[in-house]
Amino acid sequence: MAAARILPRSARNRFNPRQPRWMSALSGKESDVAIVGGGIVGLATAREIVSRFPWASVTVVEKEKDLVPHQTSHNSGVIHAGIYYEPGSAMAKLCVDGARRMYEYCESNKLPYERVGKLIVATAEEELPILKNLYERATANKVQGIELLDGHQVQELEPNVRCLQALHSPNTGIVDYAAVGRSYARDFLHSGRGEIHTNFEVKKIDADENRGVELTSQRNETVKAKWLITCAGLHSDYVARLAGGAKGPTVLPFRGNYHELKPEYRKLVKRNIYPVPDPKFPMVGVHLTPRVDGRVLIGPNSALALSKEGYAFWNLNIKDALTFAATKGLWKLVLGNPKIVFQEIWRDINIKAFVGEAQRYCPSLKVEHTTKGWAGVHAVAIDDTGKIIGDFLFESGKAGRVLNVRNAPSPACTSSLAIATTVVDRAAREFDWKNEADILEREPRSASSAGG
Repeated sequence: MAAARILPRSARNRFNPRQPRWMSALSGKESDVAIVGGGIVGLATAREIVSRFPWASVTVVEKEKDLVPHQTSHNSGVIHAGIYYEPGSAMAKLCVDGARRMYEYCESNKLPYERVGKLIVATAEEELPILKNLYERATANKVQGIELLDGHQVQELEPNVRCLQALHSPNTGIVDYAAVGRSYARDFLHSGRGEIHTNFEVKKIDADENRGVELTSQRNETVKAKWLITCAGLHSDYVARLAGGAKGPTVLPFRGNYHELKPEYRKLVKRNIYPVPDPKFPMVGVHLTPRVDGRVLIGPNSALALSKEGYAFWNLNIKDALTFAATKGLWKLVLGNPKIVFQEIWRDINIKAFVGEAQRYCPSLKVEHTTKGWAGVHAVAIDDTGKIIGDFLFESGKAGRVLNVRNAPSPACTSSLAIATTVVDRAAREFDWKNEADILEREPRSASSAGG
């Protein structure tokens, strides 16, 4: 008998049109693999496991009432081509591979997407060397179709954009990542070997070499598994520590506000328009971004929040704030870059300063062309020296039973399928997963216990 698929009643039709049996009790439920995190990386990982290991049953737990509630659904929706990342890094490799696979996945699953392209524009002489470095990185990363354009060539593509030079990436696209994440969930559930438990906030993790792993929720519900993979996004440091992981890095939340162009001004640009980024920071600056639903976003800025889920300026979580205050790296980051920190806070509260960032390359844009949008919070991992971790980071956890995804910021959505392959490859090596025949020979199980 296939494992029951557990979802909130309101989400049944969205994820599973067959209306599965509802189970009100979780305690003692056991799977081969448990995954903490119902964002796009956790769901892609669950999907990857059940597609590659026919013996595996998987349980995903998510602390919110629905899936993809935070970073997955609160971003610009850009399919990144792989321009910004250090050649040879995991980010560079997985972004380029992930973008290719994302386009293929959207095409085969009939999810709306568009290759609108992207311009990274230099508006000052001092930005030209940075732009050239980005071109060299993109070339080393084998980004398709990349080219440098002068200001006149840019105006032929985007009449309202003014710059000295730009990097053109025709392979950059747009998609709704919340829709992609939900599609991953459907794939996972349709395997018949997956469960999703929402409203399950992990408060305790017991990992034992012999007994396996047990997760306990805020309501003292339990989920048991042989192995655990954590993909907790903004909470990845907290959850990893519960699972016996290292103290650092610390994940800081940076709030990014978005404004939108009013409908009558949405034709101002046709593609993604990005400024040249500050090479010392992972934030890519206030940009103009078309959406697959026809809207055009302006943003985001990047201001430190006082809560892991600080979507508004006044949101404060005492536990989070105290953790940040005790983080040496944060003080070194702030004191070493006070101008940038306070500029971002000023843009957070002053719309003229916010829109002014985009006016540097799109002077015809006016504040009155815009309307208030929404905010997202993105994760930035730092170490005790104040250094921002500029690559995906994975960590082996306690008792040979745990694997933690410690850092998966942008371009994690673009890279989600490739990240999932990397995580599952590593899990298979570290947990000694075999193919179906080897498992059945080594550890015979009934069809019901195998979830098949």
